[in-house]
Amino acid sequence: MELLKNPNFDFLSKTRFFVAISLALIVAGAGVIAVRGVHYGVEFSGGTQLVVKFQKPPEIDRIRTAVEKDAPGAVIQTYDDPARNQVLIRLAGTGEGENLGAVGEKALKALAASYSENPVIESSSEIVGPVVGAELRQKAIQLTVLGLLFQLIYIGVRFGGAIWGSAAAIAALHDLLITIGFLVFFNYEINLNVIAALLTLVGYSVNDTIVIFDRARENIRQRRKDSLAKIINDSVNQTLTRTLISNGTTFLAVLGLFLFGGEVLSSFGFTMVVGIIVGTYSTIYIASPIVVWWQGRNKPPGTGAGTGAAARAAL
Repeated sequence: MELLKNPNFDFLSKTRFFVAISLALIVAGAGVIAVRGVHYGVEFSGGTQLVVKFQKPPEIDRIRTAVEKDAPGAVIQTYDDPARNQVLIRLAGTGEGENLGAVGEKALKALAASYSENPVIESSSEIVGPVVGAELRQKAIQLTVLGLLFQLIYIGVRFGGAIWGSAAAIAALHDLLITIGFLVFFNYEINLNVIAALLTLVGYSVNDTIVIFDRARENIRQRRKDSLAKIINDSVNQTLTRTLISNGTTFLAVLGLFLFGGEVLSSFGFTMVVGIIVGTYSTIYIASPIVVWWQGRNKPPGTGAGTGAAARAAL
């Protein structure tokens, strides 16, 4: 199945434009994180999370006024379908299990006393101690770093050159940084669902890169006289249909999760939607140009337009 018949786009000629966009997004994301800070979910920060169902449509301002007397800085927002009259209340905690549970109980008592005209008819709570939250946060970072490291090693061994693995790892790290920037900008918290999505994106992005690199490796063996830039550009074109079909169908699936998955899957869906878009262009405009740049930088003096010794060594 071919969506495009013999495409011949000059992707690498637009590298500087897309690299500039990537740098701008990363810097902007870092600025947003510096100003707002990363909003961790209860799983990582420790605290109590309440899902409260009211008899009538709740007034967020009234709920905030009632709860913040005993729990300053509480995060309060509508939850799930508005017609279900549910509110999500996140309460920071500094103690262990019983104290964190008491924080939730105080919030419910405050609602009963200050907002009695709209009683709570159902509630559920989730409690995470700060020690457990810090440990989970540390493990999440370790998993991400180890995932990038092992993929770098695998690709380096598989393609016979460290630059191939490094390019794929840099592209995956690029995807993570931009995606996290978008999450903070749109006020999504970093919870276990988001970590799962980020780890999925690391593997998905690297898989995309491997497909193009593998085609480039085959073409290098057959076209010794062509430049590496031309070979990689042709390889991107040759795998373009596969990229559009694979990434396009995945994008539609995660877009459905984001739009219709409800509050629980919203952050996961948003992360995947942004990550797939960013990961698709990073494979073409970040990973591939790094390999070309490195080969040109290390090309022995006097080599012509061919791939030269540096490209052959990469095999």
